[in-house]
Amino acid sequence: MKLVSAVAAIALAASVASANAAILDLHLTADNQFSVYLSTSDSTLGAPIGGGADWQTTYSYTANLVAGTNYYIHVVGTNWTSANGFPYGPPGDPSNPDAFIGSFNISGGGFQFSNGTSSLVTNTTDWKASAVSDPAVWSAPTGTPQAFAFNGGGIWGSVHGSTAGVGPTAQWIWSQPDNGLYAEFSAQITAVPEASTWAMMILGFLGLGFLAYRKAPVVRAA
Repeated sequence: MKLVSAVAAIALAASVASANAAILDLHLTADNQFSVYLSTSDSTLGAPIGGGADWQTTYSYTANLVAGTNYYIHVVGTNWTSANGFPYGPPGDPSNPDAFIGSFNISGGGFQFSNGTSSLVTNTTDWKASAVSDPAVWSAPTGTPQAFAFNGGGIWGSVHGSTAGVGPTAQWIWSQPDNGLYAEFSAQITAVPEASTWAMMILGFLGLGFLAYRKAPVVRAA
């Protein structure tokens, strides 16, 4: 009975640990403007986290992740051009670049990005991107983004240097083709079993095995 109680106590502790929310840290910016959201469906924009309109400033946010739930980071980027009322070149003008860059990290366990780790940067592998005409209408991005430069490079690096708080392997990315006012981006976060969850399952099986052993009839020799 003491062993069974111990197994139950350990399993309860493990289940409590696995139920704790993880934390998503976001550090990002865009040329020229962005809004970032957290969604449980790639087809839904999701809950707003924050935004910014100064590409030389890194914007940092945190969001809670509930254990066992899959998520998507959604970013809507805007390029300021003569077509939407700003004193800059038209869409696609090389003198008026557009791009988004960021670093993302999950602490607390129980989740991973599509690269299989708890850390992600903007790149052309783990993100989807689409050019859109109306930023108020969200649909899941399906295209592969294009990359212009790594952090600290390109026109952004020549003007401002490296973007603080963002990893050196992060890339300035945008949708293809690069001739629109707006782009939408998506990256997946997948819930995965934690070590404590596996431990709880193993302890449960051990407890059941022990109970079965204790209840097994004793066969005496004649």
